[in-house]
Amino acid sequence: MQNRHSYLKSTARYWLRSISVCFIFALSAILLIASPVYAAIFITSAPLLPQGQVGSPYSAALTATGDNPPFTWSTISGALPSGLSMASSGAISGTPTMAGTFNFTAMVTDGASVSATQPFIITVTQRPLTFLTTSLQPATEGKAYSDAITVSGGTAPYVYAVDGTLPTGLALRSTGIISGTPARGTAGSYSFNIRASDSSSPTTLTGQQSFTLTIEEGGFEVTVSIGSGLKAGETRVIVGNSPAAVLQGGGTARFPFDLGVITTITVDPVVQHPSEAGIRYKAEVDKITVNEFTTTANFPYYAEYNIEFKTEPSDAVQLTGSGWYKEGYALRATAPSEVADKNDAGTQYRFSKWKLPTGETIANSDLSLTVSAPGSCTAIYDKYYKLTVASPYGETEGSNWYKAGSAAEWRVKSPEIRMPGILGAFGGKLTVVNAVGTSVMDSAKTVNINWEADYTLPFILIPLALGFIILLIYGIYKLSNRPHRPAPFPPYFQPPFQPMPPQMPPPPATVVMIGGEKQRLGPPSTREQLMEKFGELLEKYEDEIKTKISPEGMPGMKAIAEAKAPPAPELPPPSFVESEIASEKENAQCDYASKRPLRVVSVNWRKMASKDAPQQSEEETGEGASGPVVVWARDIYQEWEILTCWLQRGHEGKHDGSVQIVYSLINTVTEVKMYKLEQELTPPKPHYTDSMPQVDVSAREMVSADKLPSETISAY
Repeated sequence: MQNRHSYLKSTARYWLRSISVCFIFALSAILLIASPVYAAIFITSAPLLPQGQVGSPYSAALTATGDNPPFTWSTISGALPSGLSMASSGAISGTPTMAGTFNFTAMVTDGASVSATQPFIITVTQRPLTFLTTSLQPATEGKAYSDAITVSGGTAPYVYAVDGTLPTGLALRSTGIISGTPARGTAGSYSFNIRASDSSSPTTLTGQQSFTLTIEEGGFEVTVSIGSGLKAGETRVIVGNSPAAVLQGGGTARFPFDLGVITTITVDPVVQHPSEAGIRYKAEVDKITVNEFTTTANFPYYAEYNIEFKTEPSDAVQLTGSGWYKEGYALRATAPSEVADKNDAGTQYRFSKWKLPTGETIANSDLSLTVSAPGSCTAIYDKYYKLTVASPYGETEGSNWYKAGSAAEWRVKSPEIRMPGILGAFGGKLTVVNAVGTSVMDSAKTVNINWEADYTLPFILIPLALGFIILLIYGIYKLSNRPHRPAPFPPYFQPPFQPMPPQMPPPPATVVMIGGEKQRLGPPSTREQLMEKFGELLEKYEDEIKTKISPEGMPGMKAIAEAKAPPAPELPPPSFVESEIASEKENAQCDYASKRPLRVVSVNWRKMASKDAPQQSEEETGEGASGPVVVWARDIYQEWEILTCWLQRGHEGKHDGSVQIVYSLINTVTEVKMYKLEQELTPPKPHYTDSMPQVDVSAREMVSADKLPSETISAY
């Protein structure tokens, strides 16, 4: 068994060695058939390539050796300097644009795709600094100077410095600019060096250049200019005391002066327009002093316009304010609203409108004008005449001021009124002859109202009243003399009269005069009292009755007035006297008065107050400059019909008398309105009060509410 095992083991080793040898031979055959053996490739260029310079062309070539050309080059890491590139042949070319040290790795591949790599270094340096400026412009004493020094090469920015001394008044900036004004007395030639340094890192490049600067003797030049506001005409330019030039608006002139000279330049302060008498130009500044430090003299002008204030007609009023005004000036003026004629109290002038130099018109007496042209601002007035309606009786309408040439209407409120005095109490009337009329107002006028007397009712009623009084007196007389049965008279009261017994004292005596004839003893009776009152009444109105009523018209009047008083009756009983006195009635006028509402009316707008708003530009408001702010007011009235009764107190039937129209204030509405400049000041429209009836309420027609009658009757 052991031998068998050894046999198997040695057999396995044999076959294993045989298989291994066969595998090696087979693999070698495969390798020999698939890949033939070539020689290796080697890079022969040194790692440190030639140095380059910014801005200068650069050229270098990478080389390699091997048995299988061609060789192909490429960059596998790093980067070439900016501005350089490498061809596939290994040639590096271009113009570097940036200084520095640049590292990159290049790979070369032969025709058998065998490759080799190697790192390389290229150093690029800056160009040396070169001065582009080699000379400087000459300078002049007292005159501003500036010149620049420039270099090329290196790395910008550059810093400049001077080695040496520059002329007094000049300095070198670090940017390479020499500027300033050479001082007086520095004329001559100056030599110095300028050093420039760039911003290269880590090593800074520097350069240096010699310069010579010549300072020439000089003065200064003054430029005189005239503003464009001088739109027409010419102005003289006077240097010192000598005329030097004549310039128009926008013109300039130059005048040389030596250093250190100080002089004064003047122009005409006012230049008249060559063809327009109402236009002139005024210099804002007409004198300027110049020297080497002040070398400009500018003279601005502005236009002025002649504005004349007049009135039409010329004798209405004299206005002030005429004169010259600057263009754009906000001119304000006010014309009187009413002007009385000095020679005629019945004539006055009322403002109508302003007529502006541009031909426009403004109705507001407060003028606001932006001056833009010459001419006249004329306040136009309308002439008014006074109409006076004169009447000894009643109330009239129409007394007022009227525009010349207009037709004035006048009338009497009540064409028929009661006569004054006792005749009016008996129905006497006065009737107007000219109750209404129209007058053409070509001068101040007075209209006299004429009245006619109507005595119809007094002719009828006075005789009837006198007859009634006589009958009343007669009736009283009869009643007072009626006999009294209960108490028979004592014998000494019966005729023939007998003396009174001495033991009885005499009764107190009372004197009663009727007609101025007799005296009576004892207390007055009712009849005597009535006769006394009637006599006083006749005496009071005797002259008036005789004047207004002829004796032929009323024959009974004289007889009654001259009649003698009848003898006084004997004393009636006390109860009868008291009843007669209580029955007396006073003849007085009815004091009834009532009011009837008619309608609610309004009057025209009136201006209460005005003020100027702050002016604003069109950019702020979007509408241009604002003008005045006006507060308008309108009065609202209740119209009443007032009835005053003329009849006697206690009359029967309806009340009858005069009717009068009056107005009581209900409310006053106001409206604030803003206007633009030169806008006509018109009342507010539309407005809710425009639908109301409009009337012209005079002062005498206005009555306060507490003065109206307390009784109100319904409207129509």
